[in-house]
Amino acid sequence: MDKYQLFHQLHHQQKGFVLANAWDLSSAQFIQAAGAKAVATTSWGIAASLGLADGENISFQTQITLVKSLTKHLHIPLSVDIESGYSNDPQQISQNVLVLARLGVVGINIEDSDKETDTLRSIEQQCTIISEIKKVLNENSFGSLFINARTDTYFVSDSPFQATLKRAKAYQDAGADGLFVPGITNIEHISLANTIDMPLNVMAINSFNSAKAAFAGGAKRFSLGNSLYDLVGNTIKTSLNQIKTAFKIEFN
Repeated sequence: MDKYQLFHQLHHQQKGFVLANAWDLSSAQFIQAAGAKAVATTSWGIAASLGLADGENISFQTQITLVKSLTKHLHIPLSVDIESGYSNDPQQISQNVLVLARLGVVGINIEDSDKETDTLRSIEQQCTIISEIKKVLNENSFGSLFINARTDTYFVSDSPFQATLKRAKAYQDAGADGLFVPGITNIEHISLANTIDMPLNVMAINSFNSAKAAFAGGAKRFSLGNSLYDLVGNTIKTSLNQIKTAFKIEFN
């Protein structure tokens, strides 16, 4: 079984798949050492580690540099969060994905948010992007790369369930291998997984952090998102406060 087959299989196992997200080589190596079967990047964590806000404020070249380091030192499959693709041009986005594929990644997350207008792309526009990515990957022998189509309907829509269902079916027909719906927390809404023929990926947030509940609802992948990054930051702050108290010192 090659790395692409393994990554696809993880999304179709009966017990569900918890995917931890790294923001640099060190965090990815810790995840690998813990026994993870695969690892993904978190755009939020990468940006935050560089003092930037999420939302394609890191350059695509920064992505490439990080991915080169990760694929060189990791032996488990790597999926990359490419946000909205660093362009609105389907051909440019597909070439960006091809660059990552040639570096050895097994999957991507591609959002349907337009970073220029801060709105959702039209279904037709996003389907064109997904179709072009799939076409270019197939033409270059990377057809097994996992395209996880992210929709931000639960962040912007007044009727997110119906909006998500409509986009899910369209993205599936365009060639997506999975559907990623961050912000979804309602177990009944997660049951939309039963109406589509591809695995549903949900994300841990403060108000929804039970992978068991997500899997019971029908989700197949539970991403930790920026949870580990936040945990590390909170651990550092807590530890420093304990040191200050224990040794009666101040950081001046």
